[in-house]
Amino acid sequence: MVPWGFDKVFQVMVLWLLAYVIIGQVAVPLVLSCLGVDRLELTVRSHAVLHLCLDITQLFITLGILWSCLRAYKPRSRGLFPVRWRGLWWVAVLLGCATFPFVDWLAHQSMGWFPSEWDANWASNLEHSLSVGDWITNAAYFSVVSLCAPIWEEAIFRGFLLTSLARYMPTPGAVALSSVVFAMCHFRLQTFLPLLVLGGVFSAIFIRTNNLLPPILLHSAWNLYVLVSLVLRPG
Repeated sequence: MVPWGFDKVFQVMVLWLLAYVIIGQVAVPLVLSCLGVDRLELTVRSHAVLHLCLDITQLFITLGILWSCLRAYKPRSRGLFPVRWRGLWWVAVLLGCATFPFVDWLAHQSMGWFPSEWDANWASNLEHSLSVGDWITNAAYFSVVSLCAPIWEEAIFRGFLLTSLARYMPTPGAVALSSVVFAMCHFRLQTFLPLLVLGGVFSAIFIRTNNLLPPILLHSAWNLYVLVSLVLRPG
């Protein structure tokens, strides 16, 4: 059980959400404006590198918020945020990968249930960026989805939020609520249902293994699955 109260949960999540919004919606436009750069005129490579820089920043800020708010509780010495390489956790990762076809099907169904021009344009632009064949562009996007995003998202949603909520409600309720927040924080209606399911899968694997490494790797595998699907999609 975590040693902090709900006030700390609220503090961490509010700080994280503010940082998430400010970085993308305030800091980046301000910096680009000061540099005299029009974001709409950036090249495909520049967009990819900018996206990578944003995620690296988010990674360090997320870990920084967790460290600064929780260090007095010495969470690592209490066994919280566990990361272990030993064990048969890879079996759980393989079992989690078996859910990808269903989640992929649900994602495609959601496109029809919740049509969105913005989401369609986002997917089309990403697909175009990956089809250009520029290795720096592709390396930047693959680094974002396979390295940066899985680490900070699992740290905040599974390592912190799920574990914290489990102090106040039964584990299934904590899994459900943390998965809802995880899906909502991507701010895209079309991805809400598949991310809700994935949040449940990541949470179950984290609980089963008591190890953050499996959900991080499974999260990375899912993101790569989506990216490769865009690359291989018929024209």
